Amino acid sequence: MAEQSEGSVTALEEINQVYACAAECEIWDQPVEHPTVRAFVFAATSFLRGLGEAADSELWRSSAALLRRSRRFVCTLPIPFNHPQLNLKTAAIQIESEVVRLEGIADPGHIERMRAVVPSLLRLAADGGDPLGDCTREFLTLEDPREGIVVLSDRRFTNATIEAMALNGVEVKIGTHADLLGNAIYSSVVVVGSPTWIHAGLLNSPRTENLALVHYGLFREEPEVAPLLFGPASSTCVTRPIRKSSPFRCEAPEAPEAPEEGCQQREPDAISLLAAEECSPSEEIRVSFPRYSSAGGRNNVTDQVEARAAVLADGSHVFLPTDFEARILSLRSGEFPDVQLVQVAASSVGRGEYLALRNRPHHEDLVDRADAILGSDAASLRTTQAEWKRQLWERTEQHPRGIRGVADELRRRGAVTANVGYWVSDWCIKPRSKADFAVVLRYVAAGTDVEIVWEQLRRVDSAHRSAGQRYADDLQRALTADEMKRLVAAGWCAVRPTGADSETLVARIDYLLPGSLQVPLNALCRLRTTEDFQ
Repeated sequence: MAEQSEGSVTALEEINQVYACAAECEIWDQPVEHPTVRAFVFAATSFLRGLGEAADSELWRSSAALLRRSRRFVCTLPIPFNHPQLNLKTAAIQIESEVVRLEGIADPGHIERMRAVVPSLLRLAADGGDPLGDCTREFLTLEDPREGIVVLSDRRFTNATIEAMALNGVEVKIGTHADLLGNAIYSSVVVVGSPTWIHAGLLNSPRTENLALVHYGLFREEPEVAPLLFGPASSTCVTRPIRKSSPFRCEAPEAPEAPEEGCQQREPDAISLLAAEECSPSEEIRVSFPRYSSAGGRNNVTDQVEARAAVLADGSHVFLPTDFEARILSLRSGEFPDVQLVQVAASSVGRGEYLALRNRPHHEDLVDRADAILGSDAASLRTTQAEWKRQLWERTEQHPRGIRGVADELRRRGAVTANVGYWVSDWCIKPRSKADFAVVLRYVAAGTDVEIVWEQLRRVDSAHRSAGQRYADDLQRALTADEMKRLVAAGWCAVRPTGADSETLVARIDYLLPGSLQVPLNALCRLRTTEDFQ
C-alpha cells in the first residue's frame, strides 16, 4: 500500500507540473505563404471538387488518389519539396500522361482541370524549398531546439524530418500527436498541419510554454481552445487566446505566371480556402473504397466485406470488419503494466483500445499457423471448409438478388442467422450455429452428413483459436517494460516476437471514421497507410 501511495503522489505531481506549464503557455497560429504551394493546392482542389461523384469511377480513381496524396504531403510535411519520399516529379509526370491518355475519351472539363495541376506540381518538384520546415526552425531556435519537439500526423516521416532538420543545423525530437498527450514537458512545440486536426487536449492543456501551429494559410478552419470542463460548476469561456502571427512568407524561385494586363488574377474555380478535412488522411481512407449502404443493394462479390476504418496513434489505420465473427488481437487490462493479449471480435473494439497489427492480415497468419497444428490432415480439412462455401457461393450467383436473396431464403427455411456475405468469404470457417449450418447444407443439396462435416470444421476452428493464443502469448512475452512505457506515453510501440515472426505494431485507436466501407478481404485487420492504395 505504501508503494501505491508513493506512486499516486508522483503521478499527481506530474499532472500539477503539466497544468502549471499550461497556465503559462502562449499558443501562436502561424500561417505560411508560398505562391507555388497555393497555386498547386488550389488547382488540385479544383480538380478533385470538380470530379464529384466521378471520383469513384475507375477512370479517375488513381489520378484523384495521387493528387490527394501529393496535396497532403505538401500541406503537412516539413521536408523539402524534392525529397524522394514526396515523389512530386513522378506524380506530375504520371498526371501528365493520364491527361494524354484520357483526352478525347473523357469529360473535357475534368481533363482541363487535371492539366492545370501539372505546371505548379512540376515547379514544386524543381523548387527544393521547405517552407514549413523553415518556419518550424525559426520558431524552435528561439529556445534550445533539443528541448523541443516537432509534431507530425504520421510517424513514417519522422526520419525524413529529422534528417531535414539536421541538414539545417537543428537537432530536435520528432513525434506524433500522441507524444503530447503524456506527462513530458517541452521548451517549445511545433505542430505541423491544419490546426483543426489537433487533439483538443493539446490546446487546452499544452505540455509547453511555447506552442506554434505551423500550416499553410490555405485552410478555412481556425484553431480553437476548448474548455477543459463543461457544466454549471465551471466556466465554459475560453480564457487562453490563440495569437495570430503575421504570415511567414517564402518566395518561390519561379513565381506563377502573372495575369495579362487588365485581367484580375483569381483562384481556380473561385476556391477561397481549403477545408482541412479535404487534406486529411481520413478523407483519403474514405474515398479509397466505396461507402457501404445497408439500404441499397450489395455487389455480389465474394472478396468484399463491410468494414469500419480506425485511425491509430502512429498515423496508420486498420479496417475492422463489422461482422461479429471476425477476430483480432487486442490488449486487454485493468491497469498497465498488467496486460493480456487476447483474440476479440473485431467489431467490438473502439476508441482508446490497443490492437496488435502487422502488414499481413491477421487471418492469413492464423491459417498458416493453424495448418501447422493440423499437420497432415490440414489439406483434407481445408477442402471440406472450401467445398460448402463454394456451393453456397454458386447459389448466390444463380439467385437474381444475389447474396441478399439467398439470405432471405435461408431464413425462410429456418436459419436464425443468415450471414451469407461473411460465410462465403475466406475469413469464415463455419457458421456459429450448427442448426443454421444444417439449413445451409440442405439448401445447397450437399448430400453430406452434418455431424461429420461439423466435426471437421470444429477441428479447423479449434486450430485457429490455438494458433491465435500461441502467437498472443509469444507477443506478450516480447512486450518489455520499456516498450510498455512507450506504449503508454506515445500510444504505440513496435514489438518483435521470437523466431521468424515479423515486427508487430501495438497501437491505440485514436478515432473511428463514421459509417462503413466496402473493402477487399486482404485489407482487413492489418496495418495500413494511405500509401498502400497506390
